Amino acid sequence: MAAPVLGIDLGTTNSVVAIADGRQSRVLADPEGFQLIPSVVSFHPSGDILVGRTARDRRLLDAQNTVYSVKRLIGRPFRSPEVRTARERFPFELTEGPTGGVLVGARGETYTLSEISAFVLRQVRSVAEFNVAEPCTQAVVTVPANFNELQRSATKAAGRVAGLDVLRILNEPTAAALAYGYGRGSRERIAVFDFGGGTFDVTLLELSGEVFEVLATAGDTYLGGDDIDVLVADQMAEAFLEHHRYDPRDDAQAYERLRAAAEWAKCQLSEKPDVQLRIEELAYGDGGISLDLTFALERPVLERMAQSLVARTFDVCEDVMRIAGIRPTQLDNVILVGGSTRMPLVQRMVTEYFGRAPLEGIDPDLVVAQGAAIQGRALTAPAERKSLGKVALRRITRAEHEATRPSQIAPPRTSAITPPDAQGSPGAPPTSSGPAGLGTLPPVGAGLGSLPPVPAVPPAPPLPEFGDSAGSPPRPPVPVGARTLETPAFAAAPPPLPSFGNAPIEDAGVLPVGPAFSPDPEVAERSLERASVRAPDLSVLEPAVPLAPDAPEPEMPLLLDVTPHSLGIETVGGYCEAVIKQNAAIPVEQTRVFSTAQDNQRLVKVRIFQGESRRFDDNQGLGEIELAGLRAAARGRVKIDVTFVIGADGILAVRAKDVETGKEQDVRIKLVGGMAEDDVQRLVDRQAAMLDGGR
Repeated sequence: MAAPVLGIDLGTTNSVVAIADGRQSRVLADPEGFQLIPSVVSFHPSGDILVGRTARDRRLLDAQNTVYSVKRLIGRPFRSPEVRTARERFPFELTEGPTGGVLVGARGETYTLSEISAFVLRQVRSVAEFNVAEPCTQAVVTVPANFNELQRSATKAAGRVAGLDVLRILNEPTAAALAYGYGRGSRERIAVFDFGGGTFDVTLLELSGEVFEVLATAGDTYLGGDDIDVLVADQMAEAFLEHHRYDPRDDAQAYERLRAAAEWAKCQLSEKPDVQLRIEELAYGDGGISLDLTFALERPVLERMAQSLVARTFDVCEDVMRIAGIRPTQLDNVILVGGSTRMPLVQRMVTEYFGRAPLEGIDPDLVVAQGAAIQGRALTAPAERKSLGKVALRRITRAEHEATRPSQIAPPRTSAITPPDAQGSPGAPPTSSGPAGLGTLPPVGAGLGSLPPVPAVPPAPPLPEFGDSAGSPPRPPVPVGARTLETPAFAAAPPPLPSFGNAPIEDAGVLPVGPAFSPDPEVAERSLERASVRAPDLSVLEPAVPLAPDAPEPEMPLLLDVTPHSLGIETVGGYCEAVIKQNAAIPVEQTRVFSTAQDNQRLVKVRIFQGESRRFDDNQGLGEIELAGLRAAARGRVKIDVTFVIGADGILAVRAKDVETGKEQDVRIKLVGGMAEDDVQRLVDRQAAMLDGGR
């Protein structure tokens, strides 16, 4: 029997792997029983590559060589505002690669973000192979619905470097809806509200039996629980600065301890009204005296800090409702996905916005991997089980082109194309600005600096929320150091550092015990490995209607997804011509006709984009299409069909054909930060050598 196709949720904070057999989808646990695998990679001085919980512990000891949250950066150009912000936040080194992507530096080596993600995927794969006792080489990997072509291609490359044949790149909200609706046979409209550690998506779907049709999707790929952690960590730093006249944000290692403590406190406050912690030896004063931080935080204070960030998710919700042409109250159910949806604030605001409480009994940390496993089963099921068959690509016929004059391909020196409505006056501004802001990331950090410092003593004012639950009014925040802390200090302090802890840690291979956030290690693990203590049945997903032992499997599901961004090419004057529109159903194939703009033009390079603005610079530049071997002819005589194809996995392919001769043109897509086939193989070989103990 062939090994199952893995369903992998490659998350910002944690990753999850599941398998499906047609009757159930089951989340797999590592040998220690944990289902959540931290998406953290640490490069040890001994040369070992640590992945998962051991790497997460190293983050508190060696932040400079421990890499995390790369999902927020994968596929982004180095010069993007998101990477610029990340360079200010992360302790590890980020540099520009030869193709404009991002490289991570650790212990004298550089790694692409796809390679870092591949280390995590290899660990996930090993967990699966431990459970099924055979090699697993095929997978469906999920990504945020709002990921663009660069991010999807980089994720697929990570799978290849990890030795996986990635059968499908699947949108996370779609996977969650698949897990919810599999075998249910219902007819309903649902919203999937996916608020994770680094990204946010909302997707509207219509379920009709085993057909899952995406109506619209929108998101923000730089908005998540990490941003809330930063707010809490900064509040801790301000308290430490006030008490000790030293800012721990000036020490990367000390600030990492604050961020880890902030994440722990945030998770605790999803279940408790308040939390107290003590961080010993956060820095050192004159004479080597240790400087400790005692900190108390209550849920109302955290909610006031996070309010503006959570509110941004509902701006995205409004966008997707407008695109779909419906209102929140017209939906039948709401599904929460992602660890950040455990916050009571998020749950209250979701209930108020959609006019209904979200569904219970669905684990937001596990459901995406379960849906991916079901899709993997559907892709490899016997032909007779695929009752709905394949969806044919929509092809644009010649008659559809005759109504539109061909656009002109500009000469190579301009690397642009004349749009159809501007042939008489190249570079003329568009007559309409188009929909502003759709599919375009908001300014990084928007809302992060809009909140005043949270006072330590005055009581918290009422939250300006969408709605509040019944109950007693919020209690005032606990002043720093105002009470005896019930939660003792970290289990052990890091080794002493000279003067304020600014010197790097020289690790000779014998590691001290890493600091913890509770005297009981199991309590700390439960706060971060939440799936390990939840009801067991949440890790096994069965069809809504129980099957008899001899009953046939439910019909394999059919997914009809959409592309989250418009996709097209740059035209003369820095404007854009959309080839595939935002929220177009995929798979999709669209063609535009272009003509040369110069006599005897033999070559043209055209820039491609994703986004909704009419100006190229306001969109996400993806890369370059090169059309070579054009026949020599007068200006405008050579007409070229340029066809964009987006497959079911959302990956772009481009082809071009001479209209008169029918000759296929040479088309190469050079993606920003992309990797050639030789580069991928080189990374495969290097990673295998490193994991075998060599450098």
